[in-house]
Amino acid sequence: MIPAICLIGFLSSLLLLNYADKVNPANRYLAYHFFLNALFGIAHWASVVSDSDTLRAIFTVHYFPIYLLNTPFLYFYVRAVLTDRIHINGWDYIHFLPSVLILFNIVPYSLLSWPEKLQFAVRLHFDSGLIHQVYFPFVSFNFYFFFRSVLSLAYIIYAAKILQAAIQKGQLKQAKELEKWLWVNLGLGALFNLSLIIFSIRSFYLHDFLLILDEEGKGRVLATVIMAALMVSVYFFPKILYGLQFQSGGSISDLIELNEKISQAAKSQEFSRERLNQVGDKLHQYLHKKKFLVPGFSLSDLVKDLETPEHVLTYYFNNHKGITFLKWKNQLRIEEAILLLKAGEAETNTLESVGKACGYKSRSNFIQAFKAQTGESPSAYLKKLS
Repeated sequence: MIPAICLIGFLSSLLLLNYADKVNPANRYLAYHFFLNALFGIAHWASVVSDSDTLRAIFTVHYFPIYLLNTPFLYFYVRAVLTDRIHINGWDYIHFLPSVLILFNIVPYSLLSWPEKLQFAVRLHFDSGLIHQVYFPFVSFNFYFFFRSVLSLAYIIYAAKILQAAIQKGQLKQAKELEKWLWVNLGLGALFNLSLIIFSIRSFYLHDFLLILDEEGKGRVLATVIMAALMVSVYFFPKILYGLQFQSGGSISDLIELNEKISQAAKSQEFSRERLNQVGDKLHQYLHKKKFLVPGFSLSDLVKDLETPEHVLTYYFNNHKGITFLKWKNQLRIEEAILLLKAGEAETNTLESVGKACGYKSRSNFIQAFKAQTGESPSAYLKKLS
């Protein structure tokens, strides 16, 4: 059963990369997350369940550093879809340090000859407790196994805080499917790692603070069910799978068709630097008309006004500019609102009228968008100006 579940995970990662990466760069991190989840399942099956000593020799220990990349990529995904920080750079690389440490930790085992690894795999098959005889110079197996789940849970909690903050700012009012998907994904990830933490504590209690791999299946059924749910969950959110979570309306066939157009265009010259610069020039001239201040202004309006195909504009915003159309529109509107506030518009009119002048239908929507852009309310911003 586990290999079949993992196959679904590998398929999900391929679909995300094939479709979504061309529409929404953030989804590449989700693809890596699904791939690493599936790889973890295969590694666990090969090390604990499989009767193949060859697979046991390949996956046992060697997979340890890779597991620690799983939830960092999930965090990068959540951060990328909810903030403007889409790319990994600068201090972000510190998130890979635990994996690097464990990579050095397994070097002595990795340098063993293949016959030695195979012989150890044969012995490990009959006594999983022998894993504690492997020499790990920096971190013991006990600490690693327990710490990896605690670390993963910490990443999930931090990602959930980012999600909660985005909800409070009103960023997901037009992206309810994305909100639901993120809660489902983070919730299942939390349950999975909690089950591993509980298993670790139970094993420590029963075996004098030694962690013994679960060869008899105790606890493995629950973890397998959660993993299965995690692997198939994305198929219940096709807009996520095909990378268009911020688009509203349209059928699934429309989403697939749009992705196919982007995929085909990416292989041609339609997304060449010259073509993208042309789109940028047209957009720059278009901004002087300030049609983005019209209530209900949408991507379809921009497609019509610029006489540019939707898939080209979608690629331009998400891949070339690294920002969704919705965020781009809100940035322009809030920039206009700031100009009005600085010009003293709020002294003669209400904040509600300023918001309506910038395309917001209600005072609450304006305040939420302003906070999301500047980190403070319009009234707090006004106090700073006075």
